[in-house]
Amino acid sequence: MKKIVLGTAGHIDHGKTSLVRKLTGIDTDRLDEEKRRGMTIELGFASLTLPSGQNVSIIDVPGHEKFVKTMVAGATGIDLVMLVIAADEGIMPQTKEHLDILNLLNVKTGVIALTKTDLVDDEWLEMILEDIQNTLQGTTLEESPIVHVSSVTGEGIPQLMETLDQLALKVQVKEGQELFRLPIDRIFSMAGHGTVVTGTITSGIVNKGETLAVYPSGFTARVKGIQVHNSGVDEAIAGDRCALNLTGIEKSEIQRGDTIAREGTLNPIWIADALIYIVKGKGSLVHNQRVHVHTGTKEVLARVRLLGTDEIAEGSKGYGQLRFEEPVVVLRKDRFIIRSYSPAVTIGGGWILYHATKNRQRFSQESMNAMAIGENGTLEELISLVLNSSEKPLSSEELWRGLNTDRIKLQETLDREVVSGKLIILKETHKYLSLNQYEKYFNKITSAFRKMYQKYPYRYQIDKEELKSGAFSGIDPKDFAALLNYFVFNHRLLTDGNYLSELDGKALARIRASKEVALIETTFLNYGINAGSILQVSKDGSIKIGDIEEIVKFLQKSGRLFDLGQGIFVHKEAFQKVYQTVRSLMDVKGSVSVIEVRDSLNIGRKAVIAYLEYFDSVKITLRKEDQRIPGIHYHDFLGELSV
Repeated sequence: MKKIVLGTAGHIDHGKTSLVRKLTGIDTDRLDEEKRRGMTIELGFASLTLPSGQNVSIIDVPGHEKFVKTMVAGATGIDLVMLVIAADEGIMPQTKEHLDILNLLNVKTGVIALTKTDLVDDEWLEMILEDIQNTLQGTTLEESPIVHVSSVTGEGIPQLMETLDQLALKVQVKEGQELFRLPIDRIFSMAGHGTVVTGTITSGIVNKGETLAVYPSGFTARVKGIQVHNSGVDEAIAGDRCALNLTGIEKSEIQRGDTIAREGTLNPIWIADALIYIVKGKGSLVHNQRVHVHTGTKEVLARVRLLGTDEIAEGSKGYGQLRFEEPVVVLRKDRFIIRSYSPAVTIGGGWILYHATKNRQRFSQESMNAMAIGENGTLEELISLVLNSSEKPLSSEELWRGLNTDRIKLQETLDREVVSGKLIILKETHKYLSLNQYEKYFNKITSAFRKMYQKYPYRYQIDKEELKSGAFSGIDPKDFAALLNYFVFNHRLLTDGNYLSELDGKALARIRASKEVALIETTFLNYGINAGSILQVSKDGSIKIGDIEEIVKFLQKSGRLFDLGQGIFVHKEAFQKVYQTVRSLMDVKGSVSVIEVRDSLNIGRKAVIAYLEYFDSVKITLRKEDQRIPGIHYHDFLGELSV
């Protein structure tokens, strides 16, 4: 059965609480002060079973202008409203403000309960009805039925129940599989139980025994018990009015306006993009105006940074960024109310376009395009925009949280966009890229190559780790590896172990054709089997040591030089000569000594030891006391490495 939340609205003393008591038998004024003053101060709650058997959670809100913020907290998340108007007074200031709030929160389903009709004559009643209809015109409730009721005599109560039943049929089922969120409207402690919080679940499911987080603080707590309308249950779902008994957290660590959700599912933010409506008769909203923002059960001060304009005129809409003065947790599509800073009067509201955003340029076309897509864009356009704004590939889970949309529809759209070639999926990590992201990443790699060529003219390969730390520090290592694999698979880069090179090979060809490279290689070739060092080459030639080092690295990489250790290098041809000599000696007697190699090659003992220790390191030979015997690569090492 659907979970439906009914909220009351209306001016003080128009009979909201009395009507709820008549419908349910429950007095929602639970505080002593409320009973003493005869007015609702805090939110009240009751349960109502309609004729069809449908159960409705009623939230009774205060009507006094001092408690409008409490009314906003109660109105957020309701499915239908009962707007209570007393026939003897008609439309009053708080009636209009409540109606503005309901309109801004997009509450489209409701009934007008006209109370105290027994106190007026027919002529007055006709005038009041006309005034009500004129006031409702142009609002979300303009087509709402009007039912005459009396909480004293019971007149009209059956008709009201039947009307509510019919309206309940129009309420769409809340999605229980979405992100669990519970905006907190009450916190208290109970002896023997500990901390208890109450609220109306806006989405998702909560289960007894699971661990949740309180946002924005991030404190965690375990759900010891759940009550829905004073009955213990094992789970509660979207639309339920529930109380959670929490362990592991103190009452003082929670505030009204906080939101309970699962760990890691919400991110406190300081700025959000929004579509803003300004009501008529309250003046314009100007750029950088300080306001009270009400969202869920949270009230927070904020500055409104308008986009594309310096003001939003009354009765119109516009785009802006809400810059909160403390961290809040909101998601795309969440509704909010704006009240002026002083005096606190409802002047507008709207809904969040993006909860993950950046500091946008106020009058740029990019900003306005993003806002327009946020307001009216297709899911495909929204996905593309979020991906293009991201500095990293995103998973379907991350996109779902960023867009706060239907999970199944999102996945179907992602699959379709990948098949059509409009999106790219990194199969190793199941992350998504837009085509713009893909090209942006490739351009970053190309730029990294250009910078490397300029700084190191004798390098043609870039180290993957250096590329990661330099140009892709914000991307997860696994996503980075998957991205490189995608570039290699699609023939846009070449890979060689931990190194990448460009596909065209121009850098390699340029280095190979360099006169300096040829000079260094010739120098080492002339040293023969005696080998040489970088310092020796710098003395024998006119090339800077830094350039010699880079050229030597290139010649090593291309297999033209071998590093024997301790700064000694030998040309490939000389290396092969020594290798063949050692092989020849060992093939005859099965082992060889330093002296035998020295005498055969006629070079110094130090150079011989350098060669043999290198052979040991690559397992051509194996040292056994003062002899070398064949190693595991004795027969398969050719010493010919080429690019």
